[in-house]
Amino acid sequence: MRRANALYVGIDVANLTLEVSFLGEDARPVRGGASFSNDPEGHTALCAAAVAAARLVGSKPRIVFGMESTSNMHKRLEQRLRAEKRRSAEVHVINPRSVKHFAKVLLSDNKTDAIDSRIIARYLISIEPKPAALLPDGSEELREATRTRRRLIEERTQSKNRLHGLMRFHLPGYHSKIGRQLTKGILTVLNAYPTPAEILAASDEELTRLTTGPRSRVGVALAAKMKELAAAAPQPNLGRTTALIIRTTAARVLELSAIIDEMDRGIEELLAQVYPDQVLTTIPGVGPVSAASILAEIGDVHRFTDATAFIGYCGLYPIVWQSGEASRHYRMTFKGNAMLKMTFLVASAAARQYNPAIAAYYERLRRRGKSTKAAGGAIARKLAQIVFAVLVSGKPWSAEIASAGIDRGTAMAGEDAAKTETGADCLIGEMRAPHEATRPYSRSGGSRISNVAKEASHAQP
Repeated sequence: MRRANALYVGIDVANLTLEVSFLGEDARPVRGGASFSNDPEGHTALCAAAVAAARLVGSKPRIVFGMESTSNMHKRLEQRLRAEKRRSAEVHVINPRSVKHFAKVLLSDNKTDAIDSRIIARYLISIEPKPAALLPDGSEELREATRTRRRLIEERTQSKNRLHGLMRFHLPGYHSKIGRQLTKGILTVLNAYPTPAEILAASDEELTRLTTGPRSRVGVALAAKMKELAAAAPQPNLGRTTALIIRTTAARVLELSAIIDEMDRGIEELLAQVYPDQVLTTIPGVGPVSAASILAEIGDVHRFTDATAFIGYCGLYPIVWQSGEASRHYRMTFKGNAMLKMTFLVASAAARQYNPAIAAYYERLRRRGKSTKAAGGAIARKLAQIVFAVLVSGKPWSAEIASAGIDRGTAMAGEDAAKTETGADCLIGEMRAPHEATRPYSRSGGSRISNVAKEASHAQP
């Protein structure tokens, strides 16, 4: 039930200004709208104006602030509003899409900052969103770190693809000589000698002694293979710009790899500070970086009513596509939190190697005729269900309980295990029982994780 004597403050946030409306519970203005600067002085003035306006709505008033999520332009304002102690206050950061659709319901055609602030205030009155839980200090820094790391990985992948294309053209057949993976040794050689002519002109000792790390060098074997590739190149002398592109691209990949390694260490330290009691890393296949990404993106897991809502937020559910007489088929939705979706998709590759429940589930799907892509999406969804169960229960991973939950969910869903969603509820119920964490699982023979899984999951061997 809504408490009496509430002031609803809608804030339209821009880079430099804040347009604010003050409405009562009847959606009528308590006082005229106002504009404030989006800086510490403006934030303080806004709080003072809200406290003064709250006196006009009755005794012991509370203030409900609302603003749209706008990159990071609203972050400092949100912190200042949460710190307000003179009145009981709630602060809501609203999805802009929700406000946009609410404006359509109101049949609002005009659009100005003042109108937007009133719509936000009316949204607060009509929808009554639940207050978001306060996140621990450092959670915003953790989110920024994990998102920046993802952008750096994407940039490194683009640089590697560009370099693969250049090598395919200027050093044809390189994959049969030195492999498809761009190792530090290959990148170091191309950074120092970007053209076939320069590689041939360098002495064997110069190539061999190129350093790839504090205690590692290119070595005799790789130097000899690079010489062979250069000798067979169709065009030994390359243009100045082509050589520059090869050199700078190789240098950038090396630079990005060093930055990402340093960020991994920093993220792991920050995770231990912000979430010292987290249990996600007890799940085989979920390393510190993946755990940090998940926790930073979801915030308070209890804001999700059930596992289905959590899966929907991650965007890990299939949708049906059908056209005319064409047979229907399933594909993963484009919706959802892109960072969470990528984290689960990549972490599931590591979980396939080290998590007994996930590995068995994947093999069962493949035996039933599911493609590798469909099975990969299904195990990512299953891993998300396990993560949700662990977070809700607050207890470490247990292979026995997780396997039992997956088996029960598969049986409840019938033959099409790739579309299983009900297993999450079974798993959550099981995870609430007392148990002890098991040791991380690894297959005999030590199967290697893919490079993507290594860099994005930091999986435990």
